[in-house]
Amino acid sequence: MSNKRLNNVLKQFPLIGLLLILSACKPIGEQNSTSNNSALVLQCIESQSRCEISTELGIFSIRFSQHQLSDTVKTELPFFIELSELIQINTANKSNQSTEQSITNVSAYLEGKDMFMGKVPLFFEQGANQGTYMAQSLLASCSEELMVWRLWITADRGDLTKTFFVDFTSQRL
Repeated sequence: MSNKRLNNVLKQFPLIGLLLILSACKPIGEQNSTSNNSALVLQCIESQSRCEISTELGIFSIRFSQHQLSDTVKTELPFFIELSELIQINTANKSNQSTEQSITNVSAYLEGKDMFMGKVPLFFEQGANQGTYMAQSLLASCSEELMVWRLWITADRGDLTKTFFVDFTSQRL
């Protein structure tokens, strides 16, 4: 092969490499698809202040999932939070009822319990099961090895709105 032809091939190599790299990438929206969510292991972690919360709307379960989850959420790694309705409560007579009127809106944010780290908004989306909502988040690293976070959740059912919280610990990587 002549030097001129070899130089032309070498000049095109960065373009070919870039095309190979781009063809292997998925758009961000596809990276966190529901097929990946189905493999999530969701659990109540030891550092949670409580796993089940009883409110006038009903009883809710909060569970976490992260690739390296043990008993704390690791900072700078994405993690999932699942909010599930376990039992709905009829506020008129406080008796259990079927899932006729599910939660209509869930809003939430995270904030440091003892140290201000700003408010981290969470965007819950309804899961595959009725009464289940999932959000994905990421926590900034703190100067402390362990940090307690407070998860504030506001849920609506009809005209009734309730806000409740769960504390959990994150660990710096």
